[in-house]
Amino acid sequence: MSDNTDSVVTGIPSAKVLAVAERVVREFQLAAEKVAAHHNEPAKYPMPAGSTAMEHLMASRFKALPEAARKKAADRVVADLKNVPSRAKKLDDLAKVDLRSTTTVEAQVKKLPFPAKLRFPVDELRKAAPVAEASVTESVDPEDAAVAVVPLRQVELRLHRVKCLEETNEFFKDEIGLGGTAIDESGDVEKISTFKVRSFHTGGVQTYTPPRRLVRFSLTEGPVKFPKTYFVALVLAELDQGGFSDFVNRLYLKVRDAVAEAVGTAVGAPLPFPIDDVIRKVVIFVVKKVFDIFRTIWQDDIFQPFTVETTIPSLTSRWAGRTDSTERVVTFTGHGGRYQLVYDWRMFS
Repeated sequence: MSDNTDSVVTGIPSAKVLAVAERVVREFQLAAEKVAAHHNEPAKYPMPAGSTAMEHLMASRFKALPEAARKKAADRVVADLKNVPSRAKKLDDLAKVDLRSTTTVEAQVKKLPFPAKLRFPVDELRKAAPVAEASVTESVDPEDAAVAVVPLRQVELRLHRVKCLEETNEFFKDEIGLGGTAIDESGDVEKISTFKVRSFHTGGVQTYTPPRRLVRFSLTEGPVKFPKTYFVALVLAELDQGGFSDFVNRLYLKVRDAVAEAVGTAVGAPLPFPIDDVIRKVVIFVVKKVFDIFRTIWQDDIFQPFTVETTIPSLTSRWAGRTDSTERVVTFTGHGGRYQLVYDWRMFS
């Protein structure tokens, strides 16, 4: 019987898939630049019609920045747009996207020929995917029946405590909330509603006894065979940034669709649903890079989400014989502050 595993998601296991992911990141970068440029010169850089475009999603975050920060970001972007040779090098084929057009960035990208150098056989996805190690129902040797492990059909992510290592540069106490986005074995996305953790000064700790459930997954749901991998993006934010968790959830959905389309084009066939672990890791990678865009292009000193994962090989697998994992620690930095979050995973019936 294989053990469960858990970790923080950090990368993509295939260089070819990574190259496609980076092109998707550049698409979101263009949308972020369009939003900033529109702030300074709305007539020259008009926003597209409707409300579902990538630009509108990015604009919902841009509007949360102070006016002074928006103006500085717009100035930087407009200046960079004049450096055509540099942008051609950074954006590759996407340098042909015209931010002065009322056509969305997404629509313009779809009209461009997909680069031949980014195409790869679908087997590349299979090679990067985990190999199944168990099935939902397992046979038990009669001699081992007395010590057979009881099948557990649910797994949850639990919060143990949050500690303020260094409060933010806000004038008053930090009013900290926590929410997130859960991605199940089928690629379905579920919002974890934001809740208030507490008000913090440096050194303050909020402990949950018993641990607080953040999200629960059913191990017997969905068509995907074992092993099953679950991802959760943990979103820490100051509560005066109302709606930040909602924004992250919408961002995941937008990125998921963009990634599925881009990788499907790269392999020459639409990706089936449910999407596999490799594609879900690409989605997580792109979301992380979008937050890097906020920091570098907009100078938005935001708490970047951490995405944690667990892989369950079977209903009777455990973490080294235990129904709960080792407690893990992630440290959020942003707004001049640092917060430490302690969590674990647990299987139960």
